[in-house]
Amino acid sequence: MKRALVLLAMPILILLASPVSVQAGKAVKITSSTLKNPVTVDGKWTTVDEWSDGVGFDCGGYGWIALKDDADSLYVLVDYTRDTSAAAGDFAWVIWDQKNDGGSKPKSDDYDPILRYTDKTNYTSSVAQGTGTGWGTFNPASSLGIAAASSTDATSDPYSHASHVVYEFRIPRSILDNSTVITSIGFYAGAQNAAGGGWIGLPRGGDYRIPDSWAQLTFSIPIPEFSQVLVTMAFLIATLTIVLRKRGSTVT
Repeated sequence: MKRALVLLAMPILILLASPVSVQAGKAVKITSSTLKNPVTVDGKWTTVDEWSDGVGFDCGGYGWIALKDDADSLYVLVDYTRDTSAAAGDFAWVIWDQKNDGGSKPKSDDYDPILRYTDKTNYTSSVAQGTGTGWGTFNPASSLGIAAASSTDATSDPYSHASHVVYEFRIPRSILDNSTVITSIGFYAGAQNAAGGGWIGLPRGGDYRIPDSWAQLTFSIPIPEFSQVLVTMAFLIATLTIVLRKRGSTVT
């Protein structure tokens, strides 16, 4: 019985000891913070402390990007303080690489949600999937459960009270990672000011066309399915133990 338990436990130990992601040579590593303050996806700081619990990244004095997560979603704030008015062509993006395996072209495990202004007051939200050679056809972001909003309301913004463009995204964890053991993903977020031609990004110097240039993002809360795998394995071990004990008790 002991030998059987050892053999069953070996795959579990290998799983736990194995790397949970492929870093693809990424130099920039970031970790999200745990959500404490609820996020209302309305494209602004709904309250002054709405994003105070997010981990923030200064984009060279031109804006800020903040991240936080819970077991259900990743939340992203793109606060473009230097883009003082919305205009047609302004847009923000949140790109991720599910397997964190990098590459020179977006692959099928890479996704690119974009919120784009069609004029100074209206915008659309869409998402594309990598094809292996580039980005495929854009579909409504809501088709994957992605919520996004934007405004120029900076009333409660602690970085700048002057009117400027702010973007918010809520992305389901279920589509951020297609594995039960990966806790990190490739990640790139930012915004473009069409009128001024400038942009901000995390990581700085990233390229939306090149997964190898994206950062590595680690979630603060593990993927829920990972704990379920461990529970399932523990159940199998317990069941096998009971079966072997019963079998051993029948041997004379």
